[in-house]
Amino acid sequence: MKLLIVLITTAADKCLREPLRKLKALRRLDWYHRLVGLIEQKLGSVEVFKGPAGVAAMLALPLLVFWLLLSVIGGWHAILAFLLTVAILFYCLGPDDLDDQVGALIAAIRGGNDDEANRLAQAVGRSAQPVPAETRGHTVVESILTEFQERVFGVLLWFLILGPIGAVLFRFSAELRRYAIQASSGLRDWAGRVYNVLAWLPSRIVALGYALAGNLTGAFESWRVLDTLTLEQNETALRQSGTGALQVGSDAGEVERITAAQGLVTRTLILLLAILTVLYVIA
Repeated sequence: MKLLIVLITTAADKCLREPLRKLKALRRLDWYHRLVGLIEQKLGSVEVFKGPAGVAAMLALPLLVFWLLLSVIGGWHAILAFLLTVAILFYCLGPDDLDDQVGALIAAIRGGNDDEANRLAQAVGRSAQPVPAETRGHTVVESILTEFQERVFGVLLWFLILGPIGAVLFRFSAELRRYAIQASSGLRDWAGRVYNVLAWLPSRIVALGYALAGNLTGAFESWRVLDTLTLEQNETALRQSGTGALQVGSDAGEVERITAAQGLVTRTLILLLAILTVLYVIA
């Protein structure tokens, strides 16, 4: 059932982009950032709040809310439980649609609108710092390769492992880490540790997926597997494997490289979902 929900939600997310555009805007967790900021204003000076207890409390809040929703509404009828689970998984993807952002970025580059292209490049990587125009193509490619794991596959994998609560845990841990980094929060160290633990497995699966869906030889020549086994090297593994797997020449232009990265993550998603489906059928 969980795999079916993953397939339905992923297909809807990709194929019904325009009808679901307004709903996708709800996936931005600005309310969660504000809530954590408000709580930190009250408790940030308490030393124990800066450690694992504070991170656990900030993650327990959304987990409790979604657990209550599933328990109350999901308990009424099996169909309601199914629809609610689909809605929760859809909500946890994002915050923004990576394909939409990349498509708009490519259009801005082709249209010669450098200011808009630079803004979108910053948005793709969810960076607090502007992206220099001279390194924009390289930065965007690496952002696509890492953001796919955080926005999409990590959520799907943890949904398959722990159900909707797993998807909520992964998504909100990613948002808590980003909040803590951007706000220079005292929660930063432990929020990063929790997210890195959750992202370790999906990052390696995606890195392997890049190799299988792209240039296998190039991926493993670039990906230093044994040197990127630690929790802190999740994004490094994704960047190394992904850039090596890109099937473009060294003289490729900015748009060509960005398009190739977008195509690679799409093929990787299809490949990984196909592998999971086959494994499910066999099991």
